[in-house]
Amino acid sequence: MKQFEVSFFKSPITNKMPLKTVSLFWIWLTVTMKWTQLWAGDCDCDFGMDDKTERLRGMADEKMQKEFKNRNFDYITPAGTFAYCNDDSLVDYSGALCIDLDHLDDGSEKMKRCISPEEMKQLLLNDPYWGQKILMMFTSPRGHGLKVFLQIDLSKCEYDVWFSAIRNYLMVTYGLGERQVDPSVANRSHACFLSYDPDAYLRHDLYEFYI
Repeated sequence: MKQFEVSFFKSPITNKMPLKTVSLFWIWLTVTMKWTQLWAGDCDCDFGMDDKTERLRGMADEKMQKEFKNRNFDYITPAGTFAYCNDDSLVDYSGALCIDLDHLDDGSEKMKRCISPEEMKQLLLNDPYWGQKILMMFTSPRGHGLKVFLQIDLSKCEYDVWFSAIRNYLMVTYGLGERQVDPSVANRSHACFLSYDPDAYLRHDLYEFYI
């Protein structure tokens, strides 16, 4: 297992062939940099991650948001590297698991708790157990949730077991509802869309330095 390496896919979501294997540090750079062109020559879009994210959040209609995101946002497979984006094409696990927290700031009766993504981020970083195992966090494309990357030990139990355990822990510990801790991303090859977040968190030991 190559620790914390994932597959990177260019938009649209219908593209299932990975472009590159990348580190979480590379992902962190991608989501924090304005007008990032880390794949110059491979990218045929005419606007950067920051602009795409701003355009998406400026749309009032959820259907339009979904269509725009599917067409324009690059994505990764947090569980590992894949030859093709489906569960049968797993090459290697990354040792990471991504939990998708959504509808955090939705104050409607449908949601169990109303909290800003930034407040949720701080609660998780101070968690007595999982705080030290958080690898990376960034605000989701629509701005209402968090992508939380956690370190897991697959020698202790299967990926699916880890997902269920962490999901249950977050719901019980932080009073989050079923829809706020997305159950649909349990599959190994689930696509995690990238978005612009200048305040994205990366664990200190994951920074890479080059001379």
